[in-house]
Amino acid sequence: MNENIEKILILLQELIHEHRQLIEYGKAKTDAISNNNIDGLSYIATKEKRCLDRIIEHEKNRAFLVGKYMLSQKVASNQRSFKMEKLIQVVYQAEEKRQLHIAWNDLRAVIAELQDLNDFNQQLVKMTLEYLHFTQDLLLGPEDEEVTYHKAVQGMVQNRSGRVNLKL
Repeated sequence: MNENIEKILILLQELIHEHRQLIEYGKAKTDAISNNNIDGLSYIATKEKRCLDRIIEHEKNRAFLVGKYMLSQKVASNQRSFKMEKLIQVVYQAEEKRQLHIAWNDLRAVIAELQDLNDFNQQLVKMTLEYLHFTQDLLLGPEDEEVTYHKAVQGMVQNRSGRVNLKL
């Protein structure tokens, strides 16, 4: 097996592992959001940042190795980096091609799962904020009118409703 292909496969496995770790952090984040655990969210965000830094480093190495392999196979391109699909097409040994294809599909599946979880968490945060704004409006009532007196616009003054009653 080609040395660059072996290294790419190892990096793909590491990327899969890091993305699975992000999924675990995302699930913990869902629990923290549900329980209004701000300290937990902060801790998870720190862990996610470290994980993302490792992913960026792995991705740079993967792109470098793919480019190196492409140059060794004398495949030219105007792009600075090559896509995995292009690499899989260029690899001519069946076993290497199969392993790359499996690893790439696994990574794409993990990334899709992570995106779904992130979308869910974003919706959960949005709903939580809307609930907090609604509760604030119920407890405090709508915001008061301006404190200053404007004789010129006296007839045009409108009471501002709370955030929940605003038309978007």
